[in-house]
Amino acid sequence: MNETRDTAEPEPRPARLDSVRQAVRTLKLAAQARPLLVLVIAALTVAAALLPAAALYVSKLIIDGVVAAIETGSEADRQTALIWVGVESGLLALLLAARRGLVFFKGQLHAEIGFIVSERILDKAAGLTLAQIEDPDIQEKLILARQFSASRPYSLINRVFDVAQHGLTLASLLALLLASAPWLALLVIAGGLPVFIGNVRFSGDAYRFYTGRTPQMRERNYLEGLMTQEGSARERLHFGQSPELKARFRALFDDLHGDDTALKRRQALFGTLLGLVGSAVFLGGKLWIVAVTIGGAFSLGQMTMLIGLLKQGQAAVNNVLSAFSGTYEDVLYVTNLYDLLDTPVPRSPGRAVAGPDPEDGLRFHSVTYRYPGQKRAALDGVSFQLQPGMRMGIVGVNGSGKTTLVKLATGLYAPDGGRVTLDGLDVADWDSAALRSRIGVLFQPHVNYKLSVRDNIRAGTGWRPIPEGQVERALDAGLARSVIEDLPGGLDARLSKRFPDGLELSGGQWQRLAMARALVNEDADILILDEPTAALDPAAEAAFLNEERPGQSLILISHRLSNLRTADTILVLDKGRLVAAGNHASLMEDGGLYAELFELQAEAYR
Repeated sequence: MNETRDTAEPEPRPARLDSVRQAVRTLKLAAQARPLLVLVIAALTVAAALLPAAALYVSKLIIDGVVAAIETGSEADRQTALIWVGVESGLLALLLAARRGLVFFKGQLHAEIGFIVSERILDKAAGLTLAQIEDPDIQEKLILARQFSASRPYSLINRVFDVAQHGLTLASLLALLLASAPWLALLVIAGGLPVFIGNVRFSGDAYRFYTGRTPQMRERNYLEGLMTQEGSARERLHFGQSPELKARFRALFDDLHGDDTALKRRQALFGTLLGLVGSAVFLGGKLWIVAVTIGGAFSLGQMTMLIGLLKQGQAAVNNVLSAFSGTYEDVLYVTNLYDLLDTPVPRSPGRAVAGPDPEDGLRFHSVTYRYPGQKRAALDGVSFQLQPGMRMGIVGVNGSGKTTLVKLATGLYAPDGGRVTLDGLDVADWDSAALRSRIGVLFQPHVNYKLSVRDNIRAGTGWRPIPEGQVERALDAGLARSVIEDLPGGLDARLSKRFPDGLELSGGQWQRLAMARALVNEDADILILDEPTAALDPAAEAAFLNEERPGQSLILISHRLSNLRTADTILVLDKGRLVAAGNHASLMEDGGLYAELFELQAEAYR
């Protein structure tokens, strides 16, 4: 429970150029996927940006027109003032429509970009190797990318449009200020800087806090799952684990919440102080405008316009700079997304659908594999051959390398040394679909899919369409017929009580479905079973193992050595090394590790 990173919290890394690059990349992603939607948002952004300055200028003309009409009593001046009122009303109506349109179309874009990014993440996950998926760094990138897939990329795009909108608004307001009082333009910009400085400062702090605490957040979610999920309920209730789990959950919350509160307290304090500085700048400018208007330098309409320009200009500066600082924070998260999407795959998949020597079968040539960070190799120089039609058993205590061997045989791992070949061709050179079609496998532990019974079996073909008869034959081959006989709905029964109409299975029933899944691919001429009978009763175990499968090679990994007595050859692994090989009789005669393990198990039945 000590998964912390006190000394390894991630630092904000994107430089300004990288920030621009990531923003452009994200905008391009949206534009390529939904070009018309992005174009509409861009047009409405320009309209919403320029209309406020136009409305302010027209308000000046209205006030000056009213003053002139009062002073002269001219009907023409009166009509002109009324016309400008109509123009202003039209401009404000257009501004309202543009802003409402932006809300609607940006909402559409939010949903679209969330789906697009999630799809990219799933595509990337589908292309990663098993070793990469098991890498803790890539796991963390996947978690962060999925957590922020909908919010951060859209937020970055939205801020790009906000920068454009408020930047255009600021430019148009400054143009009017420069025409009347140039120094006020500098005052507008200076008034927005304090808030911007504070936002930039705390964007980095927030990123470091939330990403640096990912392990604790993950642990908190795990503890919550232990308290609420059915899989852990039996042990939790029987062993009285609830008080301690709640105490640990509370301790993590207090730790996270305390640091979060401290960060937000600093943000609120400095944000208030910096906001007061900006307000003081605005009030100083307003006082100057009123004073010089009283002195006759500006007309009443100009004064009203200048005060409006000063107020809206400072707001535009704040909006532009806040969008920039928010963009910086979004880029920090989006950079993690692109780090994941840009993760290279070690090598391109092969294309071969057949090997040069079909009689060579599956062969390990001095294969070595070491897990990252481990001192001892999981497999060390292992060599063997599984010829067509051969039944091979693999024996070893936990940690001897049996499951690693399965992952190498199926091409899920690439060896660090040596080669794995099928029909005389390196497994890495095989087309992945062709390799899958040749090898049926039951992994340990297997997956219990919270789907229908039929889907649990068809998962062994990647859910590709297959005849109903093939599903039925797999049921019988995996000894799973009795499972559906007890279920309302048969093959269509939904498994897992997390669904209203779902049903839960026993461990043995799930095991039988997993065996049916391994056997549903009828084209497979190699079958690898990793502890296939761990949850079966003795009668079911004997029926399954004694079934004839003509022309099919078998690798059976089992702790029950009695299952392996009929195997053509048995491999004995110890700490990743192949220490013995032979049939049951020869291994018992040699008196090595196999004989010791067999005698220990046999003693329990005497």
